Amino acid sequence: MLSRVLASSRVSVASTCVRGFAVSAAAAPVKVQRPKHTGPPTLQSTAAEVQYLGTVYSIAASSNHLTKAKLEFIVREAKSEKDLPLAREALELYERNFLLIPTHCTGTFVSKCIKHNQADLALQWLRDSKFLSKHIVNGTFSRLIDHYSAAGDVDKAVEVFGIAKKHNIEITAKVYTSLINLGKANGKIDLAVDYALQAGHAKMINSHGVLLLLRDLPEHDLRDLIPVAKNVIHLGDVFLNKELTSLLEQYDESAAPASAAAPEADEEGDEEQVVAEADESDKEEDGDAKKDA
Repeated sequence: MLSRVLASSRVSVASTCVRGFAVSAAAAPVKVQRPKHTGPPTLQSTAAEVQYLGTVYSIAASSNHLTKAKLEFIVREAKSEKDLPLAREALELYERNFLLIPTHCTGTFVSKCIKHNQADLALQWLRDSKFLSKHIVNGTFSRLIDHYSAAGDVDKAVEVFGIAKKHNIEITAKVYTSLINLGKANGKIDLAVDYALQAGHAKMINSHGVLLLLRDLPEHDLRDLIPVAKNVIHLGDVFLNKELTSLLEQYDESAAPASAAAPEADEEGDEEQVVAEADESDKEEDGDAKKDA
Protein backbone atom coordinates (compact mmCIF):
# COMPACT_ATOMS: atom_id res chain seq x y z
CA MET A 1 0.00 0.00 0.00
CA LEU A 2 2.75 2.38 0.99
CA SER A 3 4.68 1.57 -2.17
CA ARG A 4 1.68 2.47 -4.35
CA VAL A 5 1.27 5.85 -2.58
CA LEU A 6 4.94 6.66 -3.06
CA ALA A 7 4.77 5.65 -6.71
CA SER A 8 1.75 7.86 -7.38
CA SER A 9 3.34 10.81 -5.58
CA ARG A 10 6.49 10.47 -7.64
CA VAL A 11 4.43 10.56 -10.85
CA SER A 12 2.47 13.64 -9.79
CA VAL A 13 5.61 15.48 -8.70
CA ALA A 14 7.35 14.61 -11.96
CA SER A 15 4.40 15.73 -14.09
CA THR A 16 4.13 18.96 -12.10
CA CYS A 17 7.79 19.69 -12.69
CA VAL A 18 7.43 19.00 -16.41
CA ARG A 19 4.40 21.29 -16.67
CA GLY A 20 6.24 23.99 -14.75
CA PHE A 21 9.19 23.87 -17.13
CA ALA A 22 6.84 23.94 -20.12
CA VAL A 23 4.99 27.02 -18.85
CA SER A 24 8.21 28.87 -18.05
CA ALA A 25 9.62 28.00 -21.46
CA ALA A 26 6.48 29.29 -23.20
CA ALA A 27 6.46 32.49 -21.17
CA ALA A 28 10.10 33.30 -21.84
CA PRO A 29 10.32 36.38 -24.10
CA VAL A 30 11.95 36.03 -27.48
CA LYS A 31 15.13 38.05 -27.48
CA VAL A 32 15.49 40.29 -30.52
CA GLN A 33 18.99 40.05 -31.90
CA ARG A 34 20.68 43.29 -32.88
CA PRO A 35 21.74 43.08 -36.52
CA LYS A 36 25.48 42.73 -36.92
CA HIS A 37 27.38 44.73 -39.49
CA THR A 38 30.99 45.65 -40.01
CA GLY A 39 32.33 48.37 -42.24
CA PRO A 40 30.62 51.50 -43.55
CA PRO A 41 26.83 51.64 -43.19
CA THR A 42 24.77 50.42 -46.13
CA LEU A 43 21.12 50.80 -47.01
CA GLN A 44 20.34 47.26 -45.87
CA SER A 45 22.28 47.52 -42.59
CA THR A 46 20.76 50.89 -41.70
CA ALA A 47 17.24 49.72 -42.56
CA ALA A 48 17.72 46.62 -40.38
CA GLU A 49 19.07 48.71 -37.51
CA VAL A 50 16.12 51.11 -37.72
CA GLN A 51 13.66 48.22 -37.54
CA TYR A 52 15.55 46.76 -34.54
CA LEU A 53 15.54 50.09 -32.70
CA GLY A 54 11.84 50.53 -33.37
CA THR A 55 11.20 47.09 -31.84
CA VAL A 56 13.27 47.28 -28.65
CA TYR A 57 12.57 50.91 -27.67
CA SER A 58 9.29 52.49 -26.66
CA ILE A 59 7.83 55.37 -28.64
CA ALA A 60 9.12 57.84 -26.06
CA ALA A 61 12.65 56.42 -26.04
CA SER A 62 12.91 55.77 -29.78
CA SER A 63 13.28 59.47 -30.57
CA ASN A 64 16.81 59.35 -29.11
CA HIS A 65 17.84 56.50 -31.41
CA LEU A 66 15.75 56.84 -34.59
CA THR A 67 17.37 60.02 -35.84
CA LYS A 68 16.51 62.15 -38.85
CA ALA A 69 19.94 61.36 -40.32
CA LYS A 70 19.17 57.62 -40.43
CA LEU A 71 15.94 58.20 -42.35
CA GLU A 72 17.62 60.60 -44.77
CA PHE A 73 20.36 58.04 -45.41
CA ILE A 74 17.84 55.28 -46.18
CA VAL A 75 15.82 57.42 -48.58
CA ARG A 76 18.94 58.78 -50.26
CA GLU A 77 20.52 55.35 -50.75
CA ALA A 78 17.38 53.72 -52.19
CA LYS A 79 18.54 53.63 -55.80
CA SER A 80 16.69 50.70 -57.35
CA GLU A 81 13.27 49.12 -57.51
CA LYS A 82 14.10 46.54 -54.82
CA ASP A 83 15.40 49.25 -52.45
CA LEU A 84 12.20 51.32 -52.42
CA PRO A 85 10.20 49.02 -50.08
CA LEU A 86 12.93 49.50 -47.44
CA ALA A 87 12.48 53.26 -47.68
CA ARG A 88 8.71 52.90 -47.40
CA GLU A 89 9.04 50.68 -44.29
CA ALA A 90 11.31 53.26 -42.68
CA LEU A 91 8.84 56.08 -43.40
CA GLU A 92 6.01 54.04 -41.91
CA LEU A 93 8.06 53.22 -38.79
CA TYR A 94 8.92 56.86 -38.18
CA GLU A 95 5.28 57.85 -38.61
CA ARG A 96 4.08 55.14 -36.17
CA ASN A 97 6.55 56.43 -33.59
CA PHE A 98 5.45 60.05 -34.11
CA LEU A 99 8.93 61.07 -35.24
CA LEU A 100 9.90 63.95 -37.48
CA ILE A 101 9.79 63.12 -41.20
CA PRO A 102 11.36 65.91 -43.31
CA THR A 103 9.32 66.90 -46.36
CA HIS A 104 12.37 66.44 -48.60
CA CYS A 105 12.42 62.75 -47.58
CA THR A 106 8.83 62.14 -48.67
CA GLY A 107 9.35 64.16 -51.85
CA THR A 108 12.50 62.22 -52.73
CA PHE A 109 10.77 58.91 -52.02
CA VAL A 110 7.85 59.71 -54.34
CA SER A 111 10.19 61.02 -57.07
CA LYS A 112 12.27 57.84 -56.93
CA CYS A 113 9.13 55.71 -57.10
CA ILE A 114 8.10 57.56 -60.27
CA LYS A 115 11.60 57.25 -61.72
CA HIS A 116 11.68 53.47 -61.19
CA ASN A 117 8.09 52.88 -62.41
CA GLN A 118 6.85 52.23 -58.88
CA ALA A 119 4.32 55.05 -58.64
CA ASP A 120 1.74 52.66 -57.20
CA LEU A 121 4.08 52.03 -54.25
CA ALA A 122 4.06 55.76 -53.53
CA LEU A 123 0.28 55.89 -53.94
CA GLN A 124 -0.15 53.01 -51.48
CA TRP A 125 2.04 54.83 -48.98
CA LEU A 126 -0.17 57.93 -49.35
CA ARG A 127 -3.27 55.80 -48.76
CA ASP A 128 -1.86 54.23 -45.59
CA SER A 129 -0.39 57.37 -44.04
CA LYS A 130 -2.19 58.63 -40.94
CA PHE A 131 -0.48 62.01 -40.55
CA LEU A 132 0.28 62.89 -44.15
CA SER A 133 -0.30 66.62 -43.76
CA LYS A 134 2.66 66.90 -41.36
CA HIS A 135 5.35 65.72 -43.77
CA ILE A 136 4.39 66.42 -47.38
CA VAL A 137 4.17 69.44 -49.68
CA ASN A 138 1.95 70.20 -52.67
CA GLY A 139 4.78 69.71 -55.15
CA THR A 140 4.87 66.00 -54.28
CA PHE A 141 1.17 65.62 -55.11
CA SER A 142 1.68 67.58 -58.32
CA ARG A 143 4.48 65.29 -59.54
CA LEU A 144 2.42 62.17 -58.90
CA ILE A 145 -0.63 63.64 -60.64
CA ASP A 146 1.50 64.63 -63.65
CA HIS A 147 2.91 61.09 -63.83
CA TYR A 148 -0.53 59.46 -63.85
CA SER A 149 -1.77 62.09 -66.30
CA ALA A 150 1.01 61.24 -68.76
CA ALA A 151 0.22 57.53 -68.29
CA GLY A 152 -3.48 58.16 -69.00
CA ASP A 153 -4.52 56.85 -65.57
CA VAL A 154 -7.09 59.51 -64.69
CA ASP A 155 -8.66 57.60 -61.79
CA LYS A 156 -5.40 57.31 -59.84
CA ALA A 157 -4.54 60.96 -60.47
CA VAL A 158 -7.96 61.97 -59.13
CA GLU A 159 -7.39 59.67 -56.14
CA VAL A 160 -4.16 61.52 -55.30
CA PHE A 161 -6.15 64.77 -55.19
CA GLY A 162 -8.79 63.08 -53.03
CA ILE A 163 -6.15 61.93 -50.54
CA ALA A 164 -4.85 65.48 -50.21
CA LYS A 165 -8.38 66.78 -49.57
CA LYS A 166 -9.03 63.97 -47.06
CA HIS A 167 -6.08 65.14 -44.95
CA ASN A 168 -7.28 68.78 -45.13
CA ILE A 169 -4.15 69.86 -46.97
CA GLU A 170 -4.47 73.30 -48.55
CA ILE A 171 -4.27 72.77 -52.30
CA THR A 172 -2.08 75.31 -54.09
CA ALA A 173 -2.14 76.63 -57.66
CA LYS A 174 0.59 74.13 -58.61
CA VAL A 175 -1.69 71.15 -57.92
CA TYR A 176 -4.73 72.77 -59.55
CA THR A 177 -2.65 73.46 -62.66
CA SER A 178 -1.68 69.77 -62.79
CA LEU A 179 -5.36 68.82 -62.44
CA ILE A 180 -6.40 71.16 -65.27
CA ASN A 181 -3.67 69.61 -67.41
CA LEU A 182 -4.97 66.16 -66.42
CA GLY A 183 -8.36 66.92 -67.94
CA LYS A 184 -6.95 68.61 -71.05
CA ALA A 185 -4.33 65.92 -71.77
CA ASN A 186 -6.85 63.09 -71.50
CA GLY A 187 -9.67 64.65 -73.52
CA LYS A 188 -11.86 65.39 -70.48
CA ILE A 189 -12.48 69.10 -70.93
CA ASP A 190 -15.41 69.06 -68.47
CA LEU A 191 -13.05 67.76 -65.78
CA ALA A 192 -10.55 70.51 -66.59
CA VAL A 193 -13.29 73.16 -66.36
CA ASP A 194 -14.47 71.75 -63.02
CA TYR A 195 -10.97 71.94 -61.53
CA ALA A 196 -10.47 75.44 -62.95
CA LEU A 197 -13.66 76.62 -61.24
CA GLN A 198 -12.59 74.97 -57.97
CA ALA A 199 -9.26 76.75 -58.26
CA GLY A 200 -11.04 80.04 -58.88
CA HIS A 201 -13.22 79.65 -55.79
CA ALA A 202 -10.11 78.79 -53.75
CA LYS A 203 -8.23 81.74 -55.31
CA MET A 204 -5.48 79.31 -56.25
CA ILE A 205 -5.15 79.90 -59.98
CA ASN A 206 -3.02 82.23 -62.09
CA SER A 207 -2.81 83.29 -65.72
CA HIS A 208 -0.83 80.17 -66.59
CA GLY A 209 -3.67 77.95 -65.33
CA VAL A 210 -6.30 79.88 -67.31
CA LEU A 211 -4.19 79.76 -70.47
CA LEU A 212 -3.68 76.02 -69.98
CA LEU A 213 -7.46 75.63 -69.95
CA LEU A 214 -7.88 77.61 -73.20
CA ARG A 215 -4.79 76.61 -75.14
CA ASP A 216 -4.88 74.22 -78.17
CA LEU A 217 -8.68 74.09 -78.37
CA PRO A 218 -10.75 74.14 -81.59
CA GLU A 219 -12.17 77.55 -82.46
CA HIS A 220 -15.78 76.77 -81.52
CA ASP A 221 -14.76 75.18 -78.18
CA LEU A 222 -12.50 78.10 -77.38
CA ARG A 223 -15.28 80.60 -78.09
CA ASP A 224 -17.60 78.67 -75.74
CA LEU A 225 -14.99 78.59 -72.97
CA ILE A 226 -14.12 82.30 -73.02
CA PRO A 227 -17.06 83.20 -70.71
CA VAL A 228 -16.03 80.38 -68.34
CA ALA A 229 -12.45 81.65 -68.33
CA LYS A 230 -13.65 85.17 -67.52
CA ASN A 231 -15.68 83.75 -64.64
CA VAL A 232 -12.62 81.90 -63.31
CA ILE A 233 -10.55 85.09 -63.62
CA HIS A 234 -13.17 87.02 -61.67
CA LEU A 235 -13.50 84.35 -58.94
CA GLY A 236 -9.76 83.92 -58.52
CA ASP A 237 -8.76 87.60 -58.77
CA VAL A 238 -6.32 86.55 -61.47
CA PHE A 239 -3.67 89.03 -62.58
CA LEU A 240 -3.70 88.98 -66.39
CA ASN A 241 -0.39 88.54 -68.14
CA LYS A 242 0.27 89.82 -71.66
CA GLU A 243 -0.68 86.59 -73.46
CA LEU A 244 -3.98 86.14 -71.64
CA THR A 245 -4.89 89.81 -72.09
CA SER A 246 -4.24 89.57 -75.83
CA LEU A 247 -6.36 86.42 -76.14
CA LEU A 248 -9.32 87.91 -74.32
CA GLU A 249 -9.11 91.17 -76.31
CA GLN A 250 -9.07 89.18 -79.54
CA TYR A 251 -12.41 87.56 -78.73
CA ASP A 252 -13.85 90.78 -77.33
CA GLU A 253 -13.07 92.50 -80.66
CA SER A 254 -14.58 89.65 -82.68
CA ALA A 255 -17.81 90.01 -80.70
CA ALA A 256 -17.84 93.82 -80.95
CA PRO A 257 -19.01 94.23 -84.63
CA ALA A 258 -22.08 92.08 -84.02
CA SER A 259 -23.03 94.08 -80.95
CA ALA A 260 -22.30 97.37 -82.73
CA ALA A 261 -24.65 96.52 -85.61
CA ALA A 262 -27.70 96.78 -83.37
CA PRO A 263 -27.20 100.45 -82.35
CA GLU A 264 -26.62 101.40 -85.99
CA ALA A 265 -29.87 99.70 -86.97
CA ASP A 266 -31.68 101.56 -84.19
CA GLU A 267 -30.26 104.87 -85.39
CA GLU A 268 -31.42 104.17 -88.95
CA GLY A 269 -34.88 103.31 -87.65
CA ASP A 270 -35.01 106.53 -85.64
CA GLU A 271 -34.03 108.57 -88.71
CA GLU A 272 -36.76 106.91 -90.80
CA GLN A 273 -39.31 107.60 -88.07
CA VAL A 274 -38.29 111.30 -87.94
CA VAL A 275 -38.60 111.61 -91.73
CA ALA A 276 -42.02 109.96 -91.67
CA GLU A 277 -43.24 112.28 -88.91
CA ALA A 278 -41.93 115.29 -90.86
CA ASP A 279 -43.82 114.19 -93.99
CA GLU A 280 -47.03 113.79 -92.01
CA SER A 281 -46.67 117.26 -90.47
CA ASP A 282 -46.09 118.76 -93.95
CA LYS A 283 -49.25 117.09 -95.22
CA GLU A 284 -51.25 118.44 -92.29
CA GLU A 285 -49.96 121.98 -92.93
CA ASP A 286 -50.91 121.73 -96.63
CA GLY A 287 -54.40 120.60 -95.68
CA ASP A 288 -54.87 123.50 -93.27
CA ALA A 289 -53.69 125.97 -95.91
CA LYS A 290 -56.25 124.70 -98.44
CA LYS A 291 -59.07 125.02 -95.90
CA ASP A 292 -58.10 128.61 -95.17
CA ALA A 293 -58.07 129.35 -98.88
